[in-house]
Amino acid sequence: MKFPTILLALAGALVLGGCDSPSLISLEPAVTDQEAVFDSTLLGTWAVGQGGDLCIIRRGDGNAYTVTYVSDDSSREFDARLFQAGQARLLDLSPASDDFQITGHTLIRILSSSGSLRWSYLDSAWLRQQAAQELPNRARDNDKMLLTAAAAPLRDFLTKYAADDKAHGDEEEWQRAQ
Repeated sequence: MKFPTILLALAGALVLGGCDSPSLISLEPAVTDQEAVFDSTLLGTWAVGQGGDLCIIRRGDGNAYTVTYVSDDSSREFDARLFQAGQARLLDLSPASDDFQITGHTLIRILSSSGSLRWSYLDSAWLRQQAAQELPNRARDNDKMLLTAAAAPLRDFLTKYAADDKAHGDEEEWQRAQ
């Protein structure tokens, strides 16, 4: 199996809330532990849709979060770091375990977080078009793109584009369960 194919297969593992898998994944994290910020309003248990799925956000080490997504009889765990890129508040989400896979980073825009958590993947066709012109990447025919840029150029790119409403897909809204 080719390297980019393995990484794009990782996208399937990052499905949250019944949403489609993200179509834009970064090989490198967009934020360092030192740059990450912490927002306690993200902590808690969030009800995802009407299906009884839950997303549990706990404090990890330092300014990191541990995100557990529970659906039916299965659960998936992720590491996450919150950061500001220009006017956008973003979450860098990656699988907690890298057993037999290469860890990829999905970028999520956090739009609000009090009684409800509104968020969206940063993966629109428009954003992928900008990334194709400005960042090293591996594009696929099925509208998937792996960003291979180093962290600093990735952060510059996100600062430039992440706050634009054209940069993200459909918004999801989760309600605080606890």
